[in-house]
Amino acid sequence: MATRSSWIALLAAAALVAPAVSQAQLNLQQFGFGGSKAAENGANGAAQPSALNSLVQNYMGANQQVLTGQSTLASAMGMSGVASQAQSAAGMLANASGASGGVLSTSALSQLGGTQQSVSQSLMQAFTNRASAPAPAKVNKQAFTDGLASLGQGVSQYAGLQSDLGAVKNSMNMSSLLQAGSNPATAQAATYIAQSAPGQLQSLVSTLTQAVQYAKANNISVPAVATSALGSVQ
Repeated sequence: MATRSSWIALLAAAALVAPAVSQAQLNLQQFGFGGSKAAENGANGAAQPSALNSLVQNYMGANQQVLTGQSTLASAMGMSGVASQAQSAAGMLANASGASGGVLSTSALSQLGGTQQSVSQSLMQAFTNRASAPAPAKVNKQAFTDGLASLGQGVSQYAGLQSDLGAVKNSMNMSSLLQAGSNPATAQAATYIAQSAPGQLQSLVSTLTQAVQYAKANNISVPAVATSALGSVQ
């Protein structure tokens, strides 16, 4: 009886876990992450340290580009406080990347992700709430176009993480990563990125979409890199 009860408990646990795993895979694939390459790499064992380092460095570069675009858009809208917040975070990433390819801690990456999300929310509120946004005539149109280009490039870089994440996402087990010779800080950062990047990309796509809509509604030039970035993730 005890053995039968144990099997029933295991089967029930498996039934609960399976939908969550499937949903995570769907989220990754929905935004261009994962696929057959990931399965191939997973079959070959733990990701190599070079693949993890590439993922982390490219992720940091994409976020630096995104935050620079967000800062430029906020500045064009006259939102100096929000612009400063984004620019400060972009500067932190630039300093870390310049320090011999330094890797930020997961807590620092989480803080930067929170800043990015906060700035996105402020921008989207300004785009949709005319009562809180500056009059279109007061928007610096050239700066807004420059911000769209920078944010569009950042979104494209996020989507381009597919190959890096596909090489490591099936081996996101900390012990196996360390056994493969990965730097602990890099392994931890890569694990955070695998969990966070899809949701962050979704938020950035929403921000860029609303920014493009605002530009078109107010006769502001939309650069090709912004529209192509949206096309690449839809």
